[in-house]
Amino acid sequence: MDFHPSRHTLLPILVGSANDEFTLWEIGMHERLVSKPFKIWDLQACSTQFQSVVAKDSSMAVNRVAWSPDGHLIGVAFTKHLIHLNAYQHPNETRQVVEIEAHSGGVNDIAFSLPNKQLCAVTCGDDKLIRVWDMHGQKIYSFEGHEAPVYSVCHHDIGPIQFIFSTSVDGKIKAWLYDDLGSRVDYDAPGNWCTAMLYSADGTRLFSCGTSKQGETHLVKWNQSEGSIERSYSGFRKNPSGVVQGVVQFDTAQNQILAAGEDNQIKFWDVDNINMLTCIEADGGLPSLPRLRFNKEGNLLAVTTIDSGFKVLANADGLRSLLAFRSISCSYNARNSRPSQQGSLHLSGGVSQQ
Repeated sequence: MDFHPSRHTLLPILVGSANDEFTLWEIGMHERLVSKPFKIWDLQACSTQFQSVVAKDSSMAVNRVAWSPDGHLIGVAFTKHLIHLNAYQHPNETRQVVEIEAHSGGVNDIAFSLPNKQLCAVTCGDDKLIRVWDMHGQKIYSFEGHEAPVYSVCHHDIGPIQFIFSTSVDGKIKAWLYDDLGSRVDYDAPGNWCTAMLYSADGTRLFSCGTSKQGETHLVKWNQSEGSIERSYSGFRKNPSGVVQGVVQFDTAQNQILAAGEDNQIKFWDVDNINMLTCIEADGGLPSLPRLRFNKEGNLLAVTTIDSGFKVLANADGLRSLLAFRSISCSYNARNSRPSQQGSLHLSGGVSQQ
């Protein structure tokens, strides 16, 4: 899931699903604006390897969705080889821009970046590579060095220095500048398995959250200058079985709050305190490891539910934003939305639980 980065006349959220489609919801009015099932735009332009893969198994799911920084483009990464870039036209139109066979195997993450003020898409995949693409589908960079499938990417810039963090499923963290000189760092992620990295809204703090193969979760703040862990946040359950159930997902809000989904709950921390602030069940119905996403202002939080939907939770400021569009006490069709509690609403739309 990904909230629109800038639009204030609507409250749109982009959602990818396990049933191959991406949807666009207008939170304030509780409407599904766009629903786009997967289809191959140009099979003949794809590799023979990909054509053989889809001939044997045509099923496809969305691994990741992302808005471009200006909110004009939608990036969709799929479980087999491809990414799609779509242009978004307010309020409910999308247009195909480019289909890219980005990786061999699954495309595990997609992010937009602006190296040298040129809009690019950064992807990573099962083929152990990180690649950078222009908006015409041309490959600009291909970074090699990971020894396992790459799980996530995180673009950032500090002044004139622009770089990409990448994490692989063997627990390695690497950093790349936009050149061909290789990785600049090689860290071990806590837990040595799948980890995602995020910067705070002001770009000054770096966090990561990951889960070990034994099912232990590590949410930490990094000391960037030393490449060491500065703070580890407590409050995660110790897995008694030692069997991994999945990877805990997290996000950070502008008001210096961290949130992570575990134990059918959402857990919250202040970034300056290792002890958990609180945890909530959000009226129930959350999966064991819910996915979640804050909006840019940090006053709305979307979280997935076990019935292939998602809930949107709001603090006082977020609730005022929602009420500015329409009262949340209305009744809705079961397929589109239904009221949950004051401060939240529940939408159904085939959200991926991967």
